[in-house]
Amino acid sequence: MPQRNLREQLVDGGSRAIYEKGFHATSVNDIATAADVPKGSVYNHFASKEALALEALRRYGASYDLEALRSGDGPPLPRLRAHMTGVIDRTVARGVELGCLIGNLSVEMAPHKGPLADEAEQMLDAWSAAVAQVLREAQAAGDLDPDLDAETAGAFLIDAYEGAVARAKLRRDRAPLDAFMTMTFDRLLSA
Repeated sequence: MPQRNLREQLVDGGSRAIYEKGFHATSVNDIATAADVPKGSVYNHFASKEALALEALRRYGASYDLEALRSGDGPPLPRLRAHMTGVIDRTVARGVELGCLIGNLSVEMAPHKGPLADEAEQMLDAWSAAVAQVLREAQAAGDLDPDLDAETAGAFLIDAYEGAVARAKLRRDRAPLDAFMTMTFDRLLSA
Protein backbone atom coordinates (compact mmCIF):
# COMPACT_ATOMS: atom_id res chain seq x y z
CA MET A 1 0.00 0.00 0.00
CA PRO A 2 1.51 3.36 -0.97
CA GLN A 3 2.37 5.80 1.80
CA ARG A 4 0.02 8.75 2.18
CA ASN A 5 1.27 12.07 0.95
CA LEU A 6 2.89 13.87 3.88
CA ARG A 7 1.28 17.18 2.90
CA GLU A 8 -2.14 15.51 3.00
CA GLN A 9 -1.38 14.07 6.43
CA LEU A 10 -0.43 17.52 7.66
CA VAL A 11 -3.61 19.13 6.33
CA ASP A 12 -5.77 16.36 7.82
CA GLY A 13 -3.97 16.46 11.16
CA GLY A 14 -3.89 20.25 11.22
CA SER A 15 -7.60 20.43 10.46
CA ARG A 16 -8.36 18.04 13.31
CA ALA A 17 -6.13 19.89 15.77
CA ILE A 18 -7.53 23.31 14.82
CA TYR A 19 -11.08 21.97 15.05
CA GLU A 20 -10.45 20.59 18.52
CA LYS A 21 -8.41 23.44 20.03
CA GLY A 22 -8.87 26.47 17.81
CA PHE A 23 -6.19 28.16 15.72
CA HIS A 24 -4.40 30.11 18.45
CA ALA A 25 -4.34 27.25 20.96
CA THR A 26 -2.99 24.78 18.39
CA SER A 27 0.78 24.56 18.29
CA VAL A 28 2.90 23.29 15.42
CA ASN A 29 3.72 20.35 17.69
CA ASP A 30 -0.02 19.64 18.06
CA ILE A 31 -0.34 19.58 14.28
CA ALA A 32 2.64 17.25 13.86
CA THR A 33 1.30 14.95 16.57
CA ALA A 34 -2.18 14.87 15.03
CA ALA A 35 -0.64 14.16 11.61
CA ASP A 36 1.72 11.57 13.09
CA VAL A 37 4.75 13.18 11.45
CA PRO A 38 7.97 14.79 12.74
CA LYS A 39 7.54 18.42 13.81
CA GLY A 40 10.00 19.65 11.17
CA SER A 41 7.74 18.27 8.44
CA VAL A 42 5.28 21.08 9.01
CA TYR A 43 7.75 23.73 7.86
CA ASN A 44 9.01 21.54 5.01
CA HIS A 45 5.53 21.71 3.48
CA PHE A 46 4.06 24.99 4.75
CA ALA A 47 5.62 28.40 5.33
CA SER A 48 3.69 28.79 8.58
CA LYS A 49 0.93 27.42 10.76
CA GLU A 50 -1.34 30.03 9.18
CA ALA A 51 -0.51 28.74 5.67
CA LEU A 52 -1.47 25.23 6.75
CA ALA A 53 -4.69 26.50 8.33
CA LEU A 54 -5.54 28.38 5.11
CA GLU A 55 -5.12 25.19 3.10
CA ALA A 56 -7.29 23.27 5.56
CA LEU A 57 -9.94 26.01 5.45
CA ARG A 58 -9.96 26.10 1.64
CA ARG A 59 -10.40 22.34 1.43
CA TYR A 60 -13.16 22.47 4.00
CA GLY A 61 -14.91 25.25 2.08
CA ALA A 62 -14.64 23.30 -1.19
CA SER A 63 -16.53 20.42 0.45
CA TYR A 64 -19.67 22.58 0.41
CA ASP A 65 -19.86 22.20 -3.40
CA LEU A 66 -21.53 25.52 -4.11
CA GLU A 67 -21.53 24.79 -7.84
CA ALA A 68 -23.87 21.83 -7.27
CA LEU A 69 -26.06 24.07 -5.12
CA ARG A 70 -26.23 26.74 -7.83
CA SER A 71 -26.67 24.54 -10.88
CA GLY A 72 -27.66 21.10 -9.63
CA ASP A 73 -30.67 19.09 -10.65
CA GLY A 74 -34.18 19.58 -9.40
CA PRO A 75 -36.32 22.49 -8.27
CA PRO A 76 -34.52 25.23 -6.32
CA LEU A 77 -35.99 24.87 -2.81
CA PRO A 78 -35.64 21.06 -2.65
CA ARG A 79 -32.08 21.49 -3.96
CA LEU A 80 -31.35 24.00 -1.19
CA ARG A 81 -32.90 21.69 1.40
CA ALA A 82 -30.79 18.76 0.13
CA HIS A 83 -27.66 20.94 0.27
CA MET A 84 -28.31 22.04 3.85
CA THR A 85 -29.23 18.49 4.89
CA GLY A 86 -25.91 17.28 3.50
CA VAL A 87 -24.00 20.03 5.32
CA ILE A 88 -25.74 19.18 8.59
CA ASP A 89 -25.21 15.44 8.12
CA ARG A 90 -21.45 16.04 7.72
CA THR A 91 -21.39 18.28 10.78
CA VAL A 92 -23.18 15.66 12.86
CA ALA A 93 -20.99 12.83 11.54
CA ARG A 94 -17.84 14.82 12.35
CA GLY A 95 -19.22 15.68 15.79
CA VAL A 96 -21.38 18.71 16.58
CA GLU A 97 -19.01 19.60 19.40
CA LEU A 98 -16.42 20.56 16.75
CA GLY A 99 -18.71 23.06 15.01
CA CYS A 100 -17.98 24.39 11.53
CA LEU A 101 -14.39 25.22 10.62
CA ILE A 102 -15.48 28.32 8.69
CA GLY A 103 -17.61 29.56 11.59
CA ASN A 104 -15.03 28.64 14.21
CA LEU A 105 -12.27 30.54 12.43
CA SER A 106 -14.60 33.45 11.65
CA VAL A 107 -15.24 34.00 15.32
CA GLU A 108 -11.70 33.29 16.51
CA MET A 109 -9.91 35.34 13.86
CA ALA A 110 -12.29 38.34 13.64
CA PRO A 111 -10.30 40.46 16.11
CA HIS A 112 -7.06 39.64 14.26
CA LYS A 113 -8.02 40.59 10.70
CA GLY A 114 -5.74 38.77 8.29
CA PRO A 115 -5.69 35.98 5.71
CA LEU A 116 -7.68 33.45 7.76
CA ALA A 117 -10.41 35.92 8.68
CA ASP A 118 -10.54 37.22 5.11
CA GLU A 119 -10.80 33.70 3.65
CA ALA A 120 -13.55 32.72 6.10
CA GLU A 121 -15.48 35.91 5.28
CA GLN A 122 -15.15 35.31 1.54
CA MET A 123 -16.41 31.75 1.99
CA LEU A 124 -19.44 32.90 3.94
CA ASP A 125 -20.12 35.58 1.32
CA ALA A 126 -19.86 33.04 -1.52
CA TRP A 127 -22.16 30.64 0.29
CA SER A 128 -24.68 33.42 0.96
CA ALA A 129 -24.56 34.43 -2.72
CA ALA A 130 -25.16 30.84 -3.85
CA VAL A 131 -28.16 30.56 -1.53
CA ALA A 132 -29.46 33.91 -2.81
CA GLN A 133 -29.21 32.64 -6.38
CA VAL A 134 -31.26 29.57 -5.50
CA LEU A 135 -33.84 31.77 -3.78
CA ARG A 136 -34.11 33.95 -6.91
CA GLU A 137 -34.67 30.78 -8.96
CA ALA A 138 -37.44 29.78 -6.56
CA GLN A 139 -38.99 33.23 -6.97
CA ALA A 140 -38.83 32.94 -10.77
CA ALA A 141 -40.51 29.53 -10.56
CA GLY A 142 -43.31 30.99 -8.42
CA ASP A 143 -42.30 28.92 -5.39
CA LEU A 144 -41.25 31.83 -3.17
CA ASP A 145 -42.57 35.29 -2.35
CA PRO A 146 -41.30 37.62 -5.12
CA ASP A 147 -41.00 40.47 -2.62
CA LEU A 148 -38.39 38.62 -0.55
CA ASP A 149 -34.96 40.24 -0.85
CA ALA A 150 -32.99 37.17 -1.95
CA GLU A 151 -29.56 38.62 -1.09
CA THR A 152 -30.58 39.55 2.43
CA ALA A 153 -32.36 36.22 2.90
CA GLY A 154 -29.35 34.28 1.59
CA ALA A 155 -27.02 35.98 4.06
CA PHE A 156 -29.58 35.56 6.85
CA LEU A 157 -29.92 31.82 6.24
CA ILE A 158 -26.16 31.25 6.33
CA ASP A 159 -25.83 33.40 9.45
CA ALA A 160 -28.71 31.49 11.05
CA TYR A 161 -27.10 28.18 10.13
CA GLU A 162 -23.74 29.25 11.62
CA GLY A 163 -25.56 30.36 14.79
CA ALA A 164 -27.30 26.99 14.97
CA VAL A 165 -23.94 25.25 14.60
CA ALA A 166 -22.48 27.35 17.41
CA ARG A 167 -25.43 26.49 19.63
CA ALA A 168 -25.17 22.78 18.73
CA LYS A 169 -21.45 22.93 19.53
CA LEU A 170 -22.16 24.49 22.92
CA ARG A 171 -24.95 22.04 23.74
CA ARG A 172 -23.23 19.03 22.13
CA ASP A 173 -26.59 18.25 20.59
CA ARG A 174 -27.92 18.44 17.03
CA ALA A 175 -31.30 19.90 18.12
CA PRO A 176 -30.40 23.49 17.06
CA LEU A 177 -29.55 22.20 13.57
CA ASP A 178 -32.88 20.42 13.34
CA ALA A 179 -34.64 23.59 14.51
CA PHE A 180 -32.81 25.55 11.80
CA MET A 181 -34.09 23.14 9.14
CA THR A 182 -37.66 23.22 10.45
CA MET A 183 -37.80 27.00 10.70
CA THR A 184 -36.09 27.53 7.35
CA PHE A 185 -37.92 25.06 5.17
CA ASP A 186 -41.22 24.47 6.94
CA ARG A 187 -41.84 28.07 7.95
CA LEU A 188 -39.71 30.78 6.33
CA LEU A 189 -39.46 29.34 2.83
CA SER A 190 -42.72 27.39 2.70
CA ALA A 191 -45.27 28.31 0.06
